Amino acid sequence: MKALTKKSIVILALTSSFFVSNATTSFADVVPNPNKAAYDAQVAIHKVAMEKFKGDMNSFRESMQVRNDARKAINTTFKAAVDKAIADFKAAIAVAATAEDKSTAVANRKNAIAAASAARDAAVTALGALPVKPIEPVKPTRPEKMPLAPKAPLPTASVTPSA
Repeated sequence: MKALTKKSIVILALTSSFFVSNATTSFADVVPNPNKAAYDAQVAIHKVAMEKFKGDMNSFRESMQVRNDARKAINTTFKAAVDKAIADFKAAIAVAATAEDKSTAVANRKNAIAAASAARDAAVTALGALPVKPIEPVKPTRPEKMPLAPKAPLPTASVTPSA
């Protein structure tokens, strides 16, 4: 009976030491990652930069819309001037009796189209340079994970009975 109890005690000691050693390693102190604090600061800065970027993008879109509307108006005016020059040319050709009248009508058409083109180019130049598109801020890179501390070796229980 005593042999059975000694075996039971040894088995109990081995199993309890196994659980205790695993419990201590699994509940080891967690070392905070020093890179995480820097990363959190970068994320906060990035959020502020993104808010500014969104506002800048909205103003960029609005200025581009205003510019496109102005260009449409300029191009509509140019097309109307060219259409009028062509209509005047067709009317002059229809009543032209001599070659000189026809060449005058062609010259008038070319001059009217050149004047409309010059007016369009001047209006486009007056619009100024294109608005500059804002650059999206770069996302911060995640910190590298800290390497885990090596686990302590499991204690080996000797089966030899002590005296």
